[in-house]
Amino acid sequence: MYSSHMPARTLARRSVTLLGALTLVSTAAPLHAQASAPADSAPHIAVLTPRDAIVTGALAAGAAALMPFDERIAHWMQRPSLQSNTALSDGATFFRNLGSPGTIVIGGATYVVGRLDSSPRVEELGLRTLESIAAGSAVGLVIKGAVGRARPYAVGDSLPHDFHAGRGFHDDRYTSFPSGHSIAAFATASAMSQEIRYLWPHSSPLISPALYTGAALVGVSRLYNDDHWASDVVAGAAVGTLAARVVVRYQRAHPNNAIDRLFIGTTVVPSPSGGMALAWQRAF
Repeated sequence: MYSSHMPARTLARRSVTLLGALTLVSTAAPLHAQASAPADSAPHIAVLTPRDAIVTGALAAGAAALMPFDERIAHWMQRPSLQSNTALSDGATFFRNLGSPGTIVIGGATYVVGRLDSSPRVEELGLRTLESIAAGSAVGLVIKGAVGRARPYAVGDSLPHDFHAGRGFHDDRYTSFPSGHSIAAFATASAMSQEIRYLWPHSSPLISPALYTGAALVGVSRLYNDDHWASDVVAGAAVGTLAARVVVRYQRAHPNNAIDRLFIGTTVVPSPSGGMALAWQRAF
C-alpha cells in the first residue's frame, strides 16, 4: 500500500486548494453564460455571493483542521461498544441509504408529485434538488479520482494521509475524499432549503434545520461504517452546499432556460395546426 510521508498540514493545504479550484471550474460555465446574457433577459441575481465564500471557506477550513485528527476520530467511531449497538447500527444503515440512493429518490419523487398535481412549485423543488445532486456529485467524482485518498478500510490499517494523485479514477478503495454521500445529502438540504425559503418562506424555519440535521447524520453514518474520514465528510458538505447554491441561483436568474421549459409546467395540448404540442406555463 502506498503511504505518503508528507506532513498533514501540507496535505490539508493541497487538498483544500484542489477542492476550491475544482469547485470554481464547475461554476465557470454558468458564470460565463450569465455574463453573456442580454441585460434585460433576466433579473439580476448574483450566482456567487460573499456568503457562499464564507460558508464554503468555513467548511473547507474545517476539513483541513480535522485532517490531523482523522485517525483518532476513526478509532473512536470503531469502538466495540459503539459497533455492537444495534440501534446505532440500524440508524447508520438508514442514514447511509438516505444519502444514496435516498436523496435521488426524494428529489425524483418530489418532482413526480408536482407533475401529477400540476404544481410547478413542487416540480421546481424536485428538479432543483436533482440538479444540485448531479452538479455536486460530478465535481466530487473528479476530486475523488484526482486526490486518490485511501478509505479507512482500504488495505489493512489505512492511514488518513495515504494520498496518491489519480489513483481514485480506477480503484474505489481510494475515493475517500470527499464523501459522495455527504455531497448528495448537503446538496439536497441546501437546494431544498433555498427553494422552500423562496417558495414557502413561512415553512423554512421549521424545515431547513431538519434537512441539515439529516444531512449531518448521513455524514456521521459514513464514519460509523468506516467508509470515510471525518475530513472527507466535511469536504463533502462543502462541495454539496456550494453546488446547490450555485445551481439554484443560476436557474432562478434564468427562468426561461431550456431545462425549466422542458421539465417545469409543461403540458401536452392540441396544436392549432393539428396534432399535439408542448405548452409551458410557469404560474409563480
